[in-house]
Amino acid sequence: MAQDVFGIAGTTQGPFSIEEAVAEGGFGVVYRALHGAFRAPVALKCLKIPTIPEDLRAGFLERFREEAEMLFRLSATISEVVRPLHYDVITLDSGLIVPFIALEWLEGRTLWSLIDQRATDGLPPLGYLEAARLLTPVARALEIAHNFPGPQGAICVVHRDIKPANIFLAEVHGTEYVKILDFGIARARDAASVMAGEMTQADTATPLAFTPRYGAPEQWAPKRFGTTGPWTDVWGLALAFLETIAGRVVIDGDAVAIMGTVLDEKRRPTPRNEGIAVPDALEAVFRRALAVDPRERPGSAGAFWDEVEQALGTGPRLSVPTGHRSGITRAPAIEAPQGDSRRSSGSMRAVSVPPASLDVASTMLADSPAEGGGRISRFPEPPAPSVRARDAAAIDVDWGASGPSAPQRRSSTSMPAVRLDPPASPPSSRVSSVPKPRVSAVPREPLPREPLPSVSNEPAPDVRSMLGGPVVLAGAGVLIRVLDQIAGWLWLGGERVGLGPLRLSYVAAILIGAGALLALARLLRHLTR
Repeated sequence: MAQDVFGIAGTTQGPFSIEEAVAEGGFGVVYRALHGAFRAPVALKCLKIPTIPEDLRAGFLERFREEAEMLFRLSATISEVVRPLHYDVITLDSGLIVPFIALEWLEGRTLWSLIDQRATDGLPPLGYLEAARLLTPVARALEIAHNFPGPQGAICVVHRDIKPANIFLAEVHGTEYVKILDFGIARARDAASVMAGEMTQADTATPLAFTPRYGAPEQWAPKRFGTTGPWTDVWGLALAFLETIAGRVVIDGDAVAIMGTVLDEKRRPTPRNEGIAVPDALEAVFRRALAVDPRERPGSAGAFWDEVEQALGTGPRLSVPTGHRSGITRAPAIEAPQGDSRRSSGSMRAVSVPPASLDVASTMLADSPAEGGGRISRFPEPPAPSVRARDAAAIDVDWGASGPSAPQRRSSTSMPAVRLDPPASPPSSRVSSVPKPRVSAVPREPLPREPLPSVSNEPAPDVRSMLGGPVVLAGAGVLIRVLDQIAGWLWLGGERVGLGPLRLSYVAAILIGAGALLALARLLRHLTR
């Protein structure tokens, strides 16, 4: 059982009778509680935050409300996102405030629990086809979040901590549904840390803003690789896929060792490097998705999963995400912020939580010792040419800046969004309920990408053309042999037709043999193509 860090088990907080702590992580504690009005169990996610000065609490609580609002909008459109029911703040006797959000109670287990249980029971890991089927709803849910629809354009909501422990396999009346945890809370925790001044101090006790063993290179070294974005979720999803078929943790050790492994360009954590046999095309997809340079990865979870399905030959989609709402073309009203809130390209520590100039809207549920979250982020102009432009909407949150040069804050009554330029290219042939936005960015030279192993487009040979000649030769031989037999019986007293030493039966045998050899040669040639 998890530790009751806040000492609230057995108490009643608003409509919730808190029963017990069920999970604890670096950023929060999850309690099981009973909703007094609904008479139903709920999960209370209580956030671990530092002490916030009294004059800054109102601003923090508004940020927390906005995060809960975004989680509600995501779950209303994407059924794979866990549904929020309520949010509030508990004030302890010590004066410490504990923000919490009530979530739907889920019965089932995480993907990591499934991986670990199979290993414990001596069962082999899931095959890559079964793992792909299981993760398809996650990939397609992230695809929608990366281009989340709004009346003034699409916004990009990035998770930033996709891992097996944040993928929940819920059981509902005997049917399994996939849910994504950790959308909607870490942003508030990061905001509280900024307000408390923790992020400006070299405090080694402060947990990282992501789970180390699933952190992407740009999370470890943002100065070198730039900001996080949809490509960060591509890394997390690929690593979760890899661990599912490996049946174990792929990148492990202390923080320094993990960072060294993640940033090692010579050896990537791909299936074949981990001793897993996969097709050439799938290995190439993993190599790109787990590239050190974010520019070499697919630009979104949807693009990555399209490549996975193409490599597996499973068609445009392995399956439709369960429970997706049809006909979704817009989200609840989102008010655009006034003015430009693009943050400056300030410095950022490689193994610390985000800096004071924060463009984070992140999420997490306590399921592992170190937790991270997701973000809604404006993709800023790269501080160096190494950071590439991405197709995504622009949103920026700056909670650390102040003074006359600080960016203008958004309205406190609604979530921000940005109007996007209309797409210049014709619509994709693949049907999607989410409009594909476009953002102007600094032009750059695209890096060459290693092509997928090609598949020959030569049509399969026609059976008639391949075997027609051999059949004709063999048939002629058989016909000659029959005629020779009949002639011998009727007119030659059992002798065979011949011209000197050459007998007609020899000709028939040669034709039959030639036909058989020609058919065998053509068949072998076809099989070795």
